[in-house]
Amino acid sequence: MTTATSATLSTHLAQFPDVLEQLTAAHEAAWVTVDPHILELCRLRIASMLGAEAEMAINTPQAALTAEKRSALSQWPLSPLFTESEKACLAFTEEFVIDVASLQETTAIRVGELLGQQELADFVSALLVVEQRIRISLAWQTLFGEEQ
Repeated sequence: MTTATSATLSTHLAQFPDVLEQLTAAHEAAWVTVDPHILELCRLRIASMLGAEAEMAINTPQAALTAEKRSALSQWPLSPLFTESEKACLAFTEEFVIDVASLQETTAIRVGELLGQQELADFVSALLVVEQRIRISLAWQTLFGEEQ
């Protein structure tokens, strides 16, 4: 899967191919472990929250996300376009990104009820990989004066 973050990682980790390989493997595993449609919604929400404009411009083909749903993402709590599972995962994502230590137990329980307990664990792992890739890319862009 190609993202703006992938290009930044490739550039800055070119001299550390083993690290790049492991990060790439974790990222690829995230997309086959979790429903790509839900993970794409969450990736876009994270990118929006963090101001990662280049990441927002990318479409993940296997996610099959409609343009209508993409454009409604900022109003996901009120939009009828989103399923209960998607809304639960987006709520979890927002709490996770804002302050993981303040994540509400009820938010996690709801995702577990809708997806299943193993799927909740997989979702949290995948979300961590996606979020951290975006954050490190943004940090490098800031440190090295790169355009998004």
